[in-house]
Amino acid sequence: MLGVLLGWVPGMWLAGLGAWVRLDFNQGGKVLLFTAILSLGITLVLHFWFDAKKREIVAERRATEAQLRLLQGQIEPHFLFNTLANVHSLIDYDAPKAKAMLGAFTAYLRASLGGLRRESGPLEDELALADAYLRVLHTRMEDRLRFEIDASEEARRVPLPPMLLQPLVENAVHHGLEPKIEGGTVRVRAELQGGGLRVEVLDDGIGPGASRRGGNGMALANLRERLFAHYGDRATLTLTAADPGCRVTLWLPLDA
Repeated sequence: MLGVLLGWVPGMWLAGLGAWVRLDFNQGGKVLLFTAILSLGITLVLHFWFDAKKREIVAERRATEAQLRLLQGQIEPHFLFNTLANVHSLIDYDAPKAKAMLGAFTAYLRASLGGLRRESGPLEDELALADAYLRVLHTRMEDRLRFEIDASEEARRVPLPPMLLQPLVENAVHHGLEPKIEGGTVRVRAELQGGGLRVEVLDDGIGPGASRRGGNGMALANLRERLFAHYGDRATLTLTAADPGCRVTLWLPLDA
């Protein structure tokens, strides 16, 4: 509105319509008044339109987050039933092993359900969840599964949305190591790099490609949607072939 008032006189003069600019509010004054009212109306319309659009975007984001939290809270039935069946069978001939497996499974449930109660948490919590998950599977797969978790103290304190690391670890075991007869090793590494948090999940399994089980692409696609919802296009998730196996690298900006 201030721009209209200040720019009216020189604008009309440069346009060769100086005769319209009169201080007696005749023809030029009426045009000026009409323009000011029209500008105010357009301003109000745009204000309400952008405000409604903002509320729509916020509502969509909240709905997306609610759906993601619901998906996070659903424990894979296959993993749940297999774990309980293993505990039941171990009780009869190896009670200490059954106790250890049940303890790791309890820690996994506590960590996964606890993540649903907050919007973000330190990477330390994600690493603890991955450790509990791998310990449960190690009890079942024994020597076919080995794992290493290595993260710097600075990286462990970085906050991030819950359940970002877990799908990557699950994919490494489910799609890379379980189809391989001799199994293999999962390595999780985290460090600060390039102004962001770099998390790498490396397995020496069968590697990416058509031989990997179905569902891997869907899990990564869902994870990319979550990353875009939280970080926009600043976060990256890449999957590359290793020699042997597969490497998945997650990079998150620190100033998000």
